[in-house]
Amino acid sequence: MNNLIEFLKNNFHHFIAIVLLAICFAMMGHSMSYSRYKIAGICQSITMPIEKSWGSLIHRLNMGKENEQLIQQNIALLREQENMFTTQDDTILTQMSETDSLHTKRIRLYDYTYAHVTYLTTDRPFNYIIIDKGSTDGITRDMAVLSPAGVVGVVSDVSKHFSSVLPIPHIDTRISAEIPSISQVGTVIWDGTDPDIANLNDVPQHLEINIGDSILTSGYSTIFPKGILIGTVKEVSTEKNATFLNIKVKLATDFKNLSMVYVVENLYRSELDTLKSNFKNE
Repeated sequence: MNNLIEFLKNNFHHFIAIVLLAICFAMMGHSMSYSRYKIAGICQSITMPIEKSWGSLIHRLNMGKENEQLIQQNIALLREQENMFTTQDDTILTQMSETDSLHTKRIRLYDYTYAHVTYLTTDRPFNYIIIDKGSTDGITRDMAVLSPAGVVGVVSDVSKHFSSVLPIPHIDTRISAEIPSISQVGTVIWDGTDPDIANLNDVPQHLEINIGDSILTSGYSTIFPKGILIGTVKEVSTEKNATFLNIKVKLATDFKNLSMVYVVENLYRSELDTLKSNFKNE
């Protein structure tokens, strides 16, 4: 024991030196770690916005590809709906049904493409929409324009790369509509006020209309396929001595947030228009 104490006394300065050296190394390490921490923090503050922006760009590009794929999938499904076809039995065209015989021939009547909205207005009596496809993409006047939710309007003018669309919220728009719950046809028009609400005219007062009833395209035109959602009944009222009901329709399409549309082509429109023009000339 005495030898140990004597050893410690004789080498005390060595132990102090070792302890102080250890403390110095610890302090240096801490100082270097703090410096590295500060440098890393500065670098991170510079690189984080870049990484975030880059990641956001990659995400948008990936989302764009995913959205494109979804649009194409939706178009493929829409093209196979029943109202896209007619059937031919000898010389008579009838709507496709599950009971069609082997003697009928399935004929495509409508086809779909899509476009993006580049400009639109909703706060004017004469609103309009511009889409990013034109004559080079096969777009022509009087094609139907739809949103994923329902009817948008009709192509009114076409340039090489763009087209303008006359939407439902335009005081000159007229769309033939049907209330399928009562098999009644009327006309959807807009009164120039709320872009979310239209009027359904020409429905007799004696008919019973319920709030929430669907209003669909009638199919009595060469533009819109039958059975496309226009909106739902929001309000029904009557006036004394009036012949028709006052029906307010909540439009299915949200025009204020419209970014993508489907453009529908009637593949036999020119043939049908020729027949209709013959009736006018008689």
